[in-house]
Amino acid sequence: MTRNIKKLIQRLGDNDPVIRRRVAEELSEGDERAIYPLIKSLSDENAGVQDAAMRSLISIGQSNEYFGEIVGYMVLPLLRENSYLRNTALIILTSLDGVVVPLLYPLLKDKDDDVRKFVIDLMGDIKKGVEPSMIMPLLNDHNANVRAAAAKSLGLLGYRDAIPELIKAIKDEEWVCFSVLDALGDLKAVEAVKDIGSLLNSSSEAVCFAAIETLGKIGSEKAVDALISYLPKASQDEGNAIIKSLIQIGITPEMTDLSEHLIKMLKDGDWEEKEIAMKGIVSLNCKEAVPVIVDIAGSLDPSVPENEERIRLLKDTISSIDSEDELLNLLDSPDIKYRGKSFAIEILGNIRSKKAISKLVDYLDDVRRDLRRASAEALGEIGEPNSTEHLIEVSIKDVDAHVRRSAIEAIGNIRAKDAFKSLMDLLEVERYYDVIEKIVEALIKIDADVFLSNVLGYRDNVREIIAKTVSDVDILLVLADDPNKKVKMAAIYGLGRIGTDKAVSRLIWFLGDSDPDIRKAAVVGLGEARYCSHELFDALHDDDPWVRFYTIKAIAFSCDKEEAINMISTMLSDEFIPVVMSAIDTIKEIGGREAYEVLAQHKEHSNPDVRDKIKEALSSL
Repeated sequence: MTRNIKKLIQRLGDNDPVIRRRVAEELSEGDERAIYPLIKSLSDENAGVQDAAMRSLISIGQSNEYFGEIVGYMVLPLLRENSYLRNTALIILTSLDGVVVPLLYPLLKDKDDDVRKFVIDLMGDIKKGVEPSMIMPLLNDHNANVRAAAAKSLGLLGYRDAIPELIKAIKDEEWVCFSVLDALGDLKAVEAVKDIGSLLNSSSEAVCFAAIETLGKIGSEKAVDALISYLPKASQDEGNAIIKSLIQIGITPEMTDLSEHLIKMLKDGDWEEKEIAMKGIVSLNCKEAVPVIVDIAGSLDPSVPENEERIRLLKDTISSIDSEDELLNLLDSPDIKYRGKSFAIEILGNIRSKKAISKLVDYLDDVRRDLRRASAEALGEIGEPNSTEHLIEVSIKDVDAHVRRSAIEAIGNIRAKDAFKSLMDLLEVERYYDVIEKIVEALIKIDADVFLSNVLGYRDNVREIIAKTVSDVDILLVLADDPNKKVKMAAIYGLGRIGTDKAVSRLIWFLGDSDPDIRKAAVVGLGEARYCSHELFDALHDDDPWVRFYTIKAIAFSCDKEEAINMISTMLSDEFIPVVMSAIDTIKEIGGREAYEVLAQHKEHSNPDVRDKIKEALSSL
């Protein structure tokens, strides 16, 4: 670069903007000789050249303190140029950090108002090495923009010695006052609370609003009385801002007069304001808000993605206050939408309300499916055995399979022994697979030993579900020899799920089975068990291509990165293209330099689809 820098500088005058841009980029590694030519290139007619010159000046300036001072010194005059060059100069100077700060101090006395303002803004952005006391006198500058900039920067610099002067500046013109309030908020200036509070009587709504926000930002209890006193005469927007500020300060249970405002904000505010109101409602344990919260929840469609988080927040809010009696009353209200009632039922289940049991039992006969289902689930959460009889009746007689499923799951959660026989009888007649799953799960929870003692006596789909559910290795080993293939495969997957030595040993045995589906299940099971072994490597050479396909995934799950890549890379020459594609995807997911090198060796693969796949993978590594 030292020998070529003169030639590069000469080429900055080339007629081709592509060349000028490339040269400007290369000069990023230059020395002080490149600085002035690059500054001239900031005025190039091509935007790409301008951008490259700016980035190179930053790079040179950041390379060492000496170059940083030179770049800073030569860029400063641009503060007096057009808006583009001025903004570019500000970006460069800010990036040079504290090196340029000593060069800025003389400009605090510059005759140009804009220059003084820009320099103060720079100091607030740079922070490092800035002496805030040098900015203090500019709080009394004749130019309002300069005074505002000085106030803002003193806040950004955290200069608490400026607080007395900032308090005086509160009485400055409106534009300056906003910056002063920002600074006092940044400085958490408790001593300014009284003076800021006086602005609540300002004739300017904007100043009043800014004062409210600043009092919240400061977060002092001294501001509470002033804010609450102003609340009755505040506009709706001001009222919401006051509530937000009071929440920032900390609402206490004694502030009961705020309940009405919080509920109004909850009803009429946008979602951000509703969130703020809910924080206050929790702090006040505001029971009166429960119907409003339930009504809002009832109006939200849970299938809309953004509503999921909102419903969760509403649920958390109502669960954090003493809401049981209010929720029980709402169950009797004809004015609450069914979604709202479903929400209330869910909360009663979450808080395990024993008072709710009789009402929930009544709702098991409601004509609305969602309310029957919600009631069954809530009774399961409450867990009182005295509701079992009603749940059994629902699990047998309800016409809707979803409701039956919820009732059976609830019985399992309650672990009611007296329900065992009824569930066994139901197991014989139920035909919906997902409902049978819940019956099996419930029976295992209630009495696994008795239920599983005759495991081979159940019909095929029940045995399959048992294989998918249990974690008892002995039961799974029995089912792994089942004559029904689906049961057998479910048990093999189950052995992988529990992954004990006994289970793994049986999975290895199944790798020699004559049925490729069984071998495939064994491979998947070994992957699930995270068992990296030569038996798994041998499966890469299985006669069945889909066994090889799943073995690739299993090795990726089970083995360390280097070993996995080494083994899987052998499959890039497999004759079955889906196996090759799986190998490429898996190696890409593992990632790293080794993955790149392995794939690069096969980028001229004979199959065009494979070549494209490898090219795509290499571009992402």
